[in-house]
Amino acid sequence: MTESQKWVFDKPDRFIVGTIGAPGEREFYFQLRQGSQLVSLATEKSQASALAQRIGTIIREVKKSAPLSAVAPMKADDGPLELPLDSEFTVGAIGIAFDPTDLEIEISFRSDLDDGEEFSESAYPTVDLRLDLSMALSFVSRTQALVASGRALCPFCISPIDPQGHLCPRANGYRR
Repeated sequence: MTESQKWVFDKPDRFIVGTIGAPGEREFYFQLRQGSQLVSLATEKSQASALAQRIGTIIREVKKSAPLSAVAPMKADDGPLELPLDSEFTVGAIGIAFDPTDLEIEISFRSDLDDGEEFSESAYPTVDLRLDLSMALSFVSRTQALVASGRALCPFCISPIDPQGHLCPRANGYRR
């Protein structure tokens, strides 16, 4: 396998999650921009939600041990995904760490591993970025709102309810 591509964003201008499509058929993307460099990564809703939850947990822990009055709140980024929307790869693994000296969160995205391929760190596309805490908070807020805007969950079986209705297995096949 040939040497793979690697992107590094040490001071990103933008880091968001966005979607294309209607609820129930949405495709999720991480999108990063630094200067003229724009990278989009296909992801799963669960990956975006888990990353936002983990970043939120890290920020809460940092607030307990150090005052964050020096971190200016960032204006909410509610803009759409930037075009062209060409995914570089589908996210397979996400690594996250906190750098206490710079008060930054480091995130690493790795592509999905192909079946039958032997793992080699350099063989798969990667994106590494460093977020200051204000951008990280903005990411968490946007991601949580985006995830919550999906289809409502059935209170009985916890499956998503489509606009046409929901055939609930806990209701013996009756629509609720």
